[in-house]
Amino acid sequence: MNTGEKIKYFRLARNMTQEQLAQEAEISFSTLRKYEANERNPKYEQLLKIASALEISVNIFMDFDIQTISDLFSILFKMENQADLKINTMQELDAASSEDALFLHFQNNYINQVLKTYYSSTKSINNIDTQHQNTALAEIQNRLLDNNTSIHSDISTLSDVSVNPVLPLSSADQTWLDLSSDCTEEEKKEMLKAAAFTKNCLHRSSK
Repeated sequence: MNTGEKIKYFRLARNMTQEQLAQEAEISFSTLRKYEANERNPKYEQLLKIASALEISVNIFMDFDIQTISDLFSILFKMENQADLKINTMQELDAASSEDALFLHFQNNYINQVLKTYYSSTKSINNIDTQHQNTALAEIQNRLLDNNTSIHSDISTLSDVSVNPVLPLSSADQTWLDLSSDCTEEEKKEMLKAAAFTKNCLHRSSK
């Protein structure tokens, strides 16, 4: 999702109109409309205002361009220092283990629970076609990003928070999953063609 799509997603998640968000963020309505349409890219200062109005982290709008080992380790080291990320081998965690694979986990069990939720949720959409799978994955990621719980909160309290093992899909994605679960790839393509035809007909009839 680009920046404009993310702004729109979290605005709608808050049941806010463009006018309301523009007012809360102290930017003009026309400017916000151009941001959401991806006609203009907001500067960092504007993103800060929008993020504050939506009560989300401005980091949600940041693109981390990971191209080198240095890029990757700079993020890992920050997570290690600021989020209590621990890097162990399987043998360190389980002496009986014969594998020496690396194992990344957090001291904060709540974060580990949320990551398990993410893993379970991504597994649940494996049978959806690629186009809808990408949409469902973006939905899952955005729901997890919409969490302002401090990583430095009391760990014992957070560990007791129940986390839904699988994030629910949107009704449209769930319907597609139900309809296409036993279809071949060719049948799915025909279903998409029929849906596109129906969409065009609806657009023409509404004009």
